[in-house]
Amino acid sequence: MTLETAVILLILAVAGIVLTFKFLRKKLKLRIICLILLSLIALILAGYIGLTAIFIDAVHNQPPAG
Repeated sequence: MTLETAVILLILAVAGIVLTFKFLRKKLKLRIICLILLSLIALILAGYIGLTAIFIDAVHNQPPAG
């Protein structure tokens, strides 16, 4: 997965959380399930983006070979 894809999916997951609060007010059980699922997805994607940023920084700051 590319970094751009992960960022787009994270934005969609956060938008899904907001829309879940907006449109699933009366269906409490479904709202809780959606919130848990979308929150886990957002957490995993945020971790992936963070690790990618760390690895990119490590490659840029690598000492010269030799």
